[in-house]
Amino acid sequence: MSLRSVRDVFAAGAVVIGVAACGSGSSTANSPAPSTAKPGSTASTSASPGATAWADVTAEWKSRAPGPFAAGPDAVAEDLAAAWRGGDTSEVGQISVATVGTGEPLVVVLRETGGADATVASTDVEVTLEGGDQGWAVTAARAQKTCAGSVDPTDPTHCA
Repeated sequence: MSLRSVRDVFAAGAVVIGVAACGSGSSTANSPAPSTAKPGSTASTSASPGATAWADVTAEWKSRAPGPFAAGPDAVAEDLAAAWRGGDTSEVGQISVATVGTGEPLVVVLRETGGADATVASTDVEVTLEGGDQGWAVTAARAQKTCAGSVDPTDPTHCA
């Protein structure tokens, strides 16, 4: 076989390998399917050990924050935390703003620690707000507890 023939065979092999790699090596081929749950949705997700399932608390948060907030995202988050603190202080522990999302919808995560229930280490509340002409209004909310011990086997939204 001549040198030219060897080069031609090598070049043809490289093309076949390159095409095969492009056709089957997609970076998304083994990726998990994208989530269809919207931020703030109450779709059930697997809880980690010691964490309860998410519970829908939208009605509670719509009544706690009935009007839209005209301020920016950070101020909205602080107002939501203040609304939670405004309840019976003997029932409420330390409330802090865990995260403030950017964009729309606005998703704010609040965290309570040191509450009255000793079985609960902390509670996260994820509040989703949509922007409008009047400001940010609560559209959904969900809560998840991190248990000091284990999750109640009869009710996955509570600690045992």
